[in-house]
Amino acid sequence: MGKIKQTAQIYDLGCLLMQGKEKMQTDGVLSRQAVFVRCCPRNKESVMHMTGSSNTSRYEREYLETLDRIRPACRILPELQYFLDTEYTWAQHQAKPEIVILGTAVPEELVLAAGAMPYWLTGGSLISTEWSDDEVPRDTDPVSRSILGHIHQPDGTDFSDALFLIPLTGDSMRKIAYQLKAEGRRLCLADIPPDRNAPGAAARWQRQMLEMTRTVAEHTGNRVTRGALLAAMQQVTGARRALTAFLHAAQDRPDLLPEPARLLVQDSYYRTYRLEEWTFRLQVLTERIRLLSRQTPGGNCPPGVLLLGSPVVFPNYKIPFLIRDAGLHLTDTVDSAALKRHLLYKTFHGSRDRLIRQIAAAWYAHDASPAFVRNDAMLEYLAKLAENREIEGVVYHVLKGQIEQDFELERAEALLALHGIPVFRLETDYQYQDIEQLRIRLEAFSEMLTQNRFKEVKTAI
Repeated sequence: MGKIKQTAQIYDLGCLLMQGKEKMQTDGVLSRQAVFVRCCPRNKESVMHMTGSSNTSRYEREYLETLDRIRPACRILPELQYFLDTEYTWAQHQAKPEIVILGTAVPEELVLAAGAMPYWLTGGSLISTEWSDDEVPRDTDPVSRSILGHIHQPDGTDFSDALFLIPLTGDSMRKIAYQLKAEGRRLCLADIPPDRNAPGAAARWQRQMLEMTRTVAEHTGNRVTRGALLAAMQQVTGARRALTAFLHAAQDRPDLLPEPARLLVQDSYYRTYRLEEWTFRLQVLTERIRLLSRQTPGGNCPPGVLLLGSPVVFPNYKIPFLIRDAGLHLTDTVDSAALKRHLLYKTFHGSRDRLIRQIAAAWYAHDASPAFVRNDAMLEYLAKLAENREIEGVVYHVLKGQIEQDFELERAEALLALHGIPVFRLETDYQYQDIEQLRIRLEAFSEMLTQNRFKEVKTAI
């Protein structure tokens, strides 16, 4: 009863936060100064009331259409609204970022230690791909086109004072870097050594991260100290621990939090301007899910599948919605962005430069970006899930143009075959013309997994 009472107190605190209170305290459970986020600067209203506004652009409407499909979950979990608002705030381009990261393959701790909040560009928008039509070939992968289009969006985010941190994870990112340099943008490139076992590869990456830290500090005008690095590591580790706890609480309860809503919460990490508040809000949401899970036991979940390969980025949630509509339960995602949550810092010691090297070394050992000739980090995590029988099937998602994802498919299939786990390869882009064809194929895959489950039951009997 004590834990339930404590959970209820945390939930009550979250409700007060939603109402914009500035300072709240509960009976010693939590005490925190809350900074209320301007969720919709244009009219100070929640996303809940913005769908029909005539002032919204096509880009904003793309976000709103996906948010509209997720918003019903707020009736059970009103704490979820904060994360919807976070995504919509980001879509309104109110920021003038100092540091921009293309993709997710850069340690954000180095940026936070310099007193800046990273502005992530990870793709996800179909509309922003249209703004890159004159910049890159049409068959360029949609993530790269979306990122480049966002930078060149008319009346969009002001990047005039930004330093772009660009990890060279593939040929498309190299082309983007070349084009931005030709435009006179300020860049800091990180060439990820593709073979972890090559002599000097890790040391080379560490030297690049030292240089990147100096460049970021020079750009922001803030000296990166040992104390600032430790604080940034603690802040990021806290956020990742909160995310892991959230996923543990929510993954098997799609009746409380549908899979697309769960993915949105994960994605909002890259859209928040206040990481500490984001972490606290996530803790509040997690406690609420735990409380409801105890009060209302869940039923039988449909066959569970893992989404592997190209990252799915908000607002393009075509695949998660199709998986759910096909009668499948999306248990987890394994990609370069999702696996970052497992990189936790415990006890690092030494000087400032030694801390930077340790951060870089840990990152390089666990990075699952497509830059590597062998994506061992991804396969190691996949093997763990397969051995624990946490998945019944895998949807291998390949975005057109991301051929590097297909290089890992054969290895993933061989690993999963050892455990009798079928793999369904799905190639698509951000367009919606192929949605019915994909639906038919996914429904057939769902039927096969359902039959496999019945076969296992009969065998057990």
